[in-house]
Amino acid sequence: MKKSHVVVYSALLLLLGSVCSQAQQSLTSTKDGDFNAGSQALSNVRGTGTQRMQPQCSGQGSRLPGSIAGPCKPVLAGTQTQQLSNDLLSKDLPGHDDGAVYVEFVVPGSTCEASFPRCTTPVAINLFGAVTGYYADTNASLHGFVRTPLGAITTFDSPDATCSSYFSVCTNPVGINLQGSITGFYCDAVTCHGFLRPPGGTIIAFDPPGSVFTYFDTGGINLAGAITGSYYDANFVEHGFLRTPRGTFTPFNAPGAVNGTSPTGINDAGEIVGFFYDANFTVHGFVRAPDGTMTTFDPTGSIYTSANAINLEGAITGWWQDASSVIHGFLRSRDGTLTTFDVPGSMGQTEPGAIDPAGTITGSFYTSGGLHGFVRASDGTFTTFDPPGSEEPSSLTIADGINPAGVITGWYIDPSFIGHGFLRIPIL
Repeated sequence: MKKSHVVVYSALLLLLGSVCSQAQQSLTSTKDGDFNAGSQALSNVRGTGTQRMQPQCSGQGSRLPGSIAGPCKPVLAGTQTQQLSNDLLSKDLPGHDDGAVYVEFVVPGSTCEASFPRCTTPVAINLFGAVTGYYADTNASLHGFVRTPLGAITTFDSPDATCSSYFSVCTNPVGINLQGSITGFYCDAVTCHGFLRPPGGTIIAFDPPGSVFTYFDTGGINLAGAITGSYYDANFVEHGFLRTPRGTFTPFNAPGAVNGTSPTGINDAGEIVGFFYDANFTVHGFVRAPDGTMTTFDPTGSIYTSANAINLEGAITGWWQDASSVIHGFLRSRDGTLTTFDVPGSMGQTEPGAIDPAGTITGSFYTSGGLHGFVRASDGTFTTFDPPGSEEPSSLTIADGINPAGVITGWYIDPSFIGHGFLRIPIL
């Protein structure tokens, strides 16, 4: 984590500590299971909240990370349901005692059906706990959203986005930076384009030169506002791009890429990670330095390497598939050392998706009980988790993002096959 980030983060913890000691007298609900000590209310936003293992604040300040608001009163055993307002239902649920608080949320206007459960799908989280992602409407068409650390949700689409059919994409965010700028892609009636949504909310559309189809469901934006993603040319070959904060483009292809280059992330130093397809459509990982130098890599025995995320230290995580079709996780250090791993108890599938500045990795793994989330600490130890409501034997938990405070966001499907977004907040 950068020194400036540490200063901001420490100040936020001190602020939370002073607020928390008075919270039991002045606690008022805002939404989505988040709470705010004071009189401000976000009355125009609706949602469902789930929290548990809430920290006790008497005698010392709250240790909830970042600027994510949380209650100070510990949860008693059992299940409690309380109607807080006409618009808010907050529930304290027991179970899955993995040392974390969970906040469950659903985007207003999202519609879940068993045939298409991804109604609220968070994809990324920044240092302060702001989350972006997409949600589905009644036509299973996708739209963007951003959720503030206090739980206020804003939905958005590009002005010329068009959802013309069932399961079409109006707006699909892929990343959010420290300032709250969001990037992703949207589709109109003809093709798709990239977008940048600054904190003010005005959407800027863009296409790299030569693009006939700017479509990247992986990619990202860093602290400076540099964006990476991919586009397709007139021959429908996929290329990577780097868009500077001033809006200039640099297209690139990984060495040996014949059938496509797909960036998946960018760190604050401007290093880009991703994967590419060679002449035989075999998939390999790559990392691109700020000067444009590119290095390709594969774990030993890999027939498919998906490099998914890179942190400021240059550590890369992702997954690889062996000849027996077993999927393993990997961590690649800046010096090129590759460490492969599997979550204990996994059955053929460990898929890391994100890494924080300290080297903590999150992702999902498969067992006979379904898909579950995991956290791999920098020392190699694992914690597995499922949010309350994602219950075996039908667990399906997808962890998509982690911020420098260790807060994880993602989504899960309940036993009725309905999707929900979640935050997993570690107790420090």
